[in-house]
Amino acid sequence: MLTVRTTPLRTAPVRTAPVRTAAFDRSFDRAFDQLVGSFFERRPSGPVVDAAWQGDTYVLTVDLPGVPAGNVGVEVAGTLLTLSAVVDQAGQHGEWRRSIRLGGRLDPDQVEASHVDGRLTVRIGSFGAPTARTIEVATTPLPQLDAPAGQHAIDASATAETGAASDDQSSDTNVAG
Repeated sequence: MLTVRTTPLRTAPVRTAPVRTAAFDRSFDRAFDQLVGSFFERRPSGPVVDAAWQGDTYVLTVDLPGVPAGNVGVEVAGTLLTLSAVVDQAGQHGEWRRSIRLGGRLDPDQVEASHVDGRLTVRIGSFGAPTARTIEVATTPLPQLDAPAGQHAIDASATAETGAASDDQSSDTNVAG
């Protein structure tokens, strides 16, 4: 009988450098930043402003429990809407203010506000849809407009003559070249 002895093949362990990809690095950095940032980040405090469209009206609502209507303010300056409240309860004094820029569709002249049962509701109307109109074309010269200081009025007939002369000169130059 023949006995064969086998020994396991021994190989040296293969050492590889850890595989690091840019995506893994970004993911790890983002997770670390979120963890560390959550300890030091200052979160905004105060009431939350909810906003939604209701038809052609943009409606903002803010819950202000315990704040009397006399301590609530709504101001519009141009396209900047500012909501504010002053809290004076149980010896604590605080002030809250939020400013919102109104978009081009919202009309700053159509702002209404009400404060009922601790809830501030602000309604902002939108501009109506533009209507098309036909412009009559005149067959006579339009009247001259007064030019602002430092600017000169443009005479349309002089511009037309000058433009024609410069066109002639440029064509002469092209022919000669």
